[in-house]
Amino acid sequence: EAYLSSLGFSDAELRRAKVRYVRKIDPDVHTTVKPVMSWLADIGLTTLQVRCVVSKCPMVFRNSLEQNLQPAVKWLKHLGMDDGQVAKLLASFPGVLTRSVERTLDPKVKWFKGFGLDDQQVA
Repeated sequence: EAYLSSLGFSDAELRRAKVRYVRKIDPDVHTTVKPVMSWLADIGLTTLQVRCVVSKCPMVFRNSLEQNLQPAVKWLKHLGMDDGQVAKLLASFPGVLTRSVERTLDPKVKWFKGFGLDDQQVA
């Protein structure tokens, strides 16, 4: 909590994150919080967008960067989204990061494609 406060998270954002994140965030900020925060910035999210992701979906801290978060972003880019579009999407709908590409995201895209939409239209 202190780490997030030092990054400019407001009290309201911290409360919202706590309410949505039922279990306590791993107290080891260095292994749980910082890597995710750094990665979000590295893929092009602004400080405000990172705060949106964390306050809307603190569950990102429970997901593996290698097994969940990175594959989700790679999948979005595979659909034809550029870095700016990915950043906007994640700031608005950060739950996408916590979904399984194989079990959730791909089947939804295939469903939309069944109506004749292409990758660009689905993205």
